[in-house]
Amino acid sequence: MGVQHSKGRSLASIERNSSRRKYLPANGPSCNGHDSAATATIEDKAAQELPPFTDRQKELVVATWKVVQEDIAKVGVTMFMKLFETHPEVQSVFLPFRGKSHEDLQDSPQLKSHALRVMGTVETCMNHIHQLQELHQTLHDLGARHVMYNAKVDYIDLIGPQFIWAIEPVVGDQWTPEVEQAWSDLFKLIAHIMKDAMTF
Repeated sequence: MGVQHSKGRSLASIERNSSRRKYLPANGPSCNGHDSAATATIEDKAAQELPPFTDRQKELVVATWKVVQEDIAKVGVTMFMKLFETHPEVQSVFLPFRGKSHEDLQDSPQLKSHALRVMGTVETCMNHIHQLQELHQTLHDLGARHVMYNAKVDYIDLIGPQFIWAIEPVVGDQWTPEVEQAWSDLFKLIAHIMKDAMTF
């Protein structure tokens, strides 16, 4: 069963119609004379073209997330350690982590705290996985905050692969190519919405 949109349409139907709606105004002319862009809602945003993410994939990420939750702080730190190792330029963006060695970062309370905040965002996504409007609003707000942090838009795409690298050994026997694809597609969706809020 598709996730029901507040006007009775499923997410699947929204995505099928997204190419048709992409270049049309989000709202028709306003009867009260106000600019329709000013009255655009999250529903209109949700109707825009989004990366595919199926109901089956939602089930897979929710099920494996329960395993990840058992050691959520460790997974978060591992993710950032791998990110800083593969993309050292990202480490320099974080003032508290700039110039710190691998050993210092591994035991850093600040890194653990930041990693937990990021993992908390993933948990929020899990809580709203079947609620497109709430998920979109959460990630849009997060993207807007990253503009204030002077984060580069391209950095958003780096988190998904590092997250997958960190959780694969934790998930263990439950890890399959289908699970990996589900997490990859979730982070493509997350990145798409956040980046939309970061570009004007």
